[in-house]
Amino acid sequence: DKLTNGSAVQINETGTVLRFNPGVVTGGEGLTHDCGCSRAIGWFLEPLLVLALFAKQPTSITLTGVTNDDVDPSVDCFRSTTL
Repeated sequence: DKLTNGSAVQINETGTVLRFNPGVVTGGEGLTHDCGCSRAIGWFLEPLLVLALFAKQPTSITLTGVTNDDVDPSVDCFRSTTL
């Protein structure tokens, strides 16, 4: 919801079907997101980078949380291999 305008998420009663309509990817400056402790920030960076490519405005997001773990790519690894 922070990056889009008009997004909608629908989950059926049994929780087996998810319908997602992203709306318009607007982007923006000064956005923040708390990634928590369950996944590293690299896990969030991958889809955010793809969404930011199609944003209508320049996008600046501050992510807070775990920078690396045993499952997800670290922020430094992501920077070195992706950007």
